[in-house]
Amino acid sequence: MKKLYSFFATVLLATGVFAQTVFSATFDDVTGTGGNDAGWSGSVAASGFSDGSTSYTTGGAWTFAKVYKGNQCLKAGTSSAKGTVTTPTFNLTGNGTLTFRAGAWNGASEGTTLNISATGATLGQANVTLVKGAFSTYTVNITGATGPVTLTFEGAVASSNRFFIDDIVVAAGSTLAVSDIQKTKSGNFVKNTLVKNNEIIFGSDVKDVKIFNMFGQIVKTTSVKQNGTVSVAELTKGSYIVTGTINNQPVSEKILKD
Repeated sequence: MKKLYSFFATVLLATGVFAQTVFSATFDDVTGTGGNDAGWSGSVAASGFSDGSTSYTTGGAWTFAKVYKGNQCLKAGTSSAKGTVTTPTFNLTGNGTLTFRAGAWNGASEGTTLNISATGATLGQANVTLVKGAFSTYTVNITGATGPVTLTFEGAVASSNRFFIDDIVVAAGSTLAVSDIQKTKSGNFVKNTLVKNNEIIFGSDVKDVKIFNMFGQIVKTTSVKQNGTVSVAELTKGSYIVTGTINNQPVSEKILKD
């Protein structure tokens, strides 16, 4: 099991390089259903955390409102109430980059706008648009950080704005030129984020494929054609980050080898 909330050198997904990580949340200790197991509606994520700042303390005191346990991720909000996730305080001075994965509940009338705000810093944008029924990776610039910083993620409307969130990473350093760099549905990159047969299946032609473990180490590199596969039989069970380039755009996805 990977170490949670460690200050390891991790993959800065937007650029394919390493950067100093000042905050990292993987939620691998959250046991539930939905999100990473491809469940996006129905009865998934039925078990909830208590509202407030005492029910989840991995890496510090998180503040939750209407937050539920997904499959190694969080689900926030209900059909009648807004969900809010606020990180523990972390230290950042100057500029940095926020990267996270998120996806919207797969309901016909579900909202897809996720608001993001910060205390102790300025974000390059106030919201992102989620994809229903799939995780996408989002990158947001952070500027003017003055030390203690917290981030808040919440639905834009009071009801039916449910979202799943995972892999929140803040890296110190220069900001990026773009945000929301990858909004492709996960099936267009990695088709099977839950890998059960030792092969990753890709939905597009992907160049410069790299597979990273959770310590930021490259464990495999390759390129692959659409519907091609990459064997990961030699890798131990656990979570990995897969990055690559599709049509000159960087993409990334978290996988779980079972």
